[in-house]
Order: sequence, then C-alpha cells, then structure tokens
Amino acid sequence: MDNYLDQITKYFTTVPMWPFALLGVIIVIAIGVEIINRRRRADTVDYYDTTFRTELVGLYPVPTHWPEDLSAHLRTRLPVMRDAFDSLKGFIPQDQLRDYNIAWNKFYDFCRMNGVIDEKQAGTTPLSEAEQDSKQVFHQLVTDLLAYTDQFKR
Repeated sequence: MDNYLDQITKYFTTVPMWPFALLGVIIVIAIGVEIINRRRRADTVDYYDTTFRTELVGLYPVPTHWPEDLSAHLRTRLPVMRDAFDSLKGFIPQDQLRDYNIAWNKFYDFCRMNGVIDEKQAGTTPLSEAEQDSKQVFHQLVTDLLAYTDQFKR
C-alpha cells in the first residue's frame, strides 16, 4: 500500500499543475453559468405566470368579468402575453416546444375569434350555453399554457 501512495505522490510532484488549475477554473465557470441560468429561468417563469394572471384577471381562473367582446378586451393584452410566451420559449425543452407553440396558437386564435368555438356549434346552442362553453374552453386553453411552467417550479 505504501508503494501505491509513493507512486501517486511522485506523480503529482513531477507532473505540471497547470492542467489541474485549468480544470478547476473551468469547473468554477461552469457552476457560475449554471447558477446564472437557473436564476434567469426562475425570473422568466415568474414573469410568465405573473403576466398571464394579471392580464387575465377577471377572466381566469374564475370568469367574474367576462367581456362582451373578448377580442377587443384582449387586443392590448395579447402583445404583453406574447412577450411572456416568447421569453419562456427559450427554456422549454425541445421535445415540448411544438406542443407549447400549438397551445399558444390555439389560445391566440380563440381570443382573436372573439371566443367563438365553432360556427356550427355556436349557431345550434343557446347563447348562455355557448357562452359557458367558451368560458370553459378559454379556461382550458389558459390552463394548458400555464402548465408549461410547472416543470420548472419543482
């Protein structure tokens, strides 16, 4: 056993130390970058959740102030929510990115179409049922969008 320890100590006395120092510097830089990225991701997730919840107050999670014209109501709010969507896009894993974009497109189209689910369905159901259906669809669309931040909150 002493023979092995002697070989190891001789190795470290004869080998230059700069590769080990360089490895240490690289490890410290990598840890620093990881800490910065985690903080940026946490800030982005908080911005995303806060933006959606403040811009959709009265509409989500409980529709207490449902407007007559949803597209007009959200016209000024959609660019802010789009900014939050785009900022989170950089942190979404690649395998979920397609579904994330689809969820946004469904939400955006629904808001732009004034909450109309389907022209055929809207014509066949009474107004109060169509309104309830549109509120449920809106709630589901927003829930789907906000679900993408749950993976970062663990």
